[in-house]
Amino acid sequence: MPKEVDHQARRRELADAACRVIGRHGLAGATLAQVAEESGWSIGSMRYYFPSKDELLASALWRVGERIDERIRRRTAGGMSLADLRTAALELLPLDTSRREESRVLLAFLAQAAVVPELAAAADDAAERLQEPLTARIAHAIQAGELPPHLDPGHEAIRLQLLIYGLMVELATTTTPRRAGVARSGPGAGRAARAAMCSSSIACAHVAMCRRGVVVVASSTIIP
Repeated sequence: MPKEVDHQARRRELADAACRVIGRHGLAGATLAQVAEESGWSIGSMRYYFPSKDELLASALWRVGERIDERIRRRTAGGMSLADLRTAALELLPLDTSRREESRVLLAFLAQAAVVPELAAAADDAAERLQEPLTARIAHAIQAGELPPHLDPGHEAIRLQLLIYGLMVELATTTTPRRAGVARSGPGAGRAARAAMCSSSIACAHVAMCRRGVVVVASSTIIP
């Protein structure tokens, strides 16, 4: 019997390779040849699954969303509490190699979408997909009485997502670590210092809710 091929698995394999290439070279710098080398596939074989370069690169954005969804479901086990909201929020932050790669892919598409209208719909869909697990858990926490009843889940999820994007930019784009006890000066010193502050804060991060209604990811901090 002919060997059964899992086409969806092969699409994911190519999308993961595209993620790694975009994470290293950016969206504009990614080429079919680089993805082919990264995946071990020929360009002709890749075209069976993704006829164009744009479709292949767009698959990376889809794959980032899928990977994040999978981690959130696995690590929360479907839970909807505030602790699960914290877990979901932290899965969006670039706190390890895999999540830094995902953040760079997402940020690359968001940046390009601002100047390439064809990417706008895909970027909007990705942002909405990443917002959904936050909105659902905030809504559940309101219904359960863990959060004030006057809050709007969608509005609060957007505010949390905007904060996450800010941290994502800082952590995903700062590549020079600040050595402890060494004072730095120069153009990159401010960014490195901010990244160090973000990293130390997120190390013991928790989600808090101010009674006026802003969700915050921070270390022992509630921002009104």
